[in-house]
Amino acid sequence: KSARKPVMGVVGEFYVRLNRYANENMVRQIEELGGEARLSPFVEWIYYLNTVAKRHARADREHKRLLQTVIKDIVQRHDDRRAARVLAEFLDHPLEPTVESTLRAADPYLSTYYEGEAVLSIGRSIEFVHEGVNGIVNLMPFTCMPGTIVQSILKRCREAHNNIPVLNLSFEGHEQTTTRTRLEAFMYQARNFSVGEQN
Repeated sequence: KSARKPVMGVVGEFYVRLNRYANENMVRQIEELGGEARLSPFVEWIYYLNTVAKRHARADREHKRLLQTVIKDIVQRHDDRRAARVLAEFLDHPLEPTVESTLRAADPYLSTYYEGEAVLSIGRSIEFVHEGVNGIVNLMPFTCMPGTIVQSILKRCREAHNNIPVLNLSFEGHEQTTTRTRLEAFMYQARNFSVGEQN
């Protein structure tokens, strides 16, 4: 904790982001290169599905389904906060931002009515920037349409936020020789961005 490491916000398609085999053990690679990885957790997808289900239930006037989803959402958030209190001593950010906050962050770049992972990746990237990370890593499957949308919008986000380093990586199921080289160059940029922010 005494050493200041460059912090990378890791977003992207949730399976590739969370599966070490699918993403070539990206969190470990960032750590080996002297960085700290802040990975968007799977729970954001659960809360997002609740939010979308509530929106659809309201639109369809299905009050019973709306009530069931609201109760489920309240219980899940309560359990999440309890777990965060236990971990607060060990983590800088034990409780993730709410999905409502993430969607508000995404809204200037991508309508929140565009449903799917892309809006979460954009919103969480913006939140990571506001939390002071030194770079954004976007992980996606090869030829993934939502991932490609995120990649193109992150270019605008980067320009709007001091040219924070952004690395887009796509994976197709087997190890690629260029991933490590690209990550090393990105980490160098992130360190320089970190130094530049402190001056």
